[in-house]
Amino acid sequence: MTNKQFTSNMLRFHREQASLFQKDVAKALGLDCTDRISHWETGIAMPNVVNLFRLAAIYSVTPQDLYPELYELAKSLNQVHQND
Repeated sequence: MTNKQFTSNMLRFHREQASLFQKDVAKALGLDCTDRISHWETGIAMPNVVNLFRLAAIYSVTPQDLYPELYELAKSLNQVHQND
């Protein structure tokens, strides 16, 4: 049994809102298969920064729209450090 951490995201929602299939996104990113898109959407893996911004552009949203919980966590950590 593995101890993988899953990251909540809105990738699938925004892909579907854009009326795209995983194969469409993979092709736009220059990927040969949809495995990576699937792993990102299920939270098994996360896109690197470049691909995160490319996904945001493809879906016409902001990166924080794709990972709202992670964005809120980063904001709250920043506020804690500002109060130190």
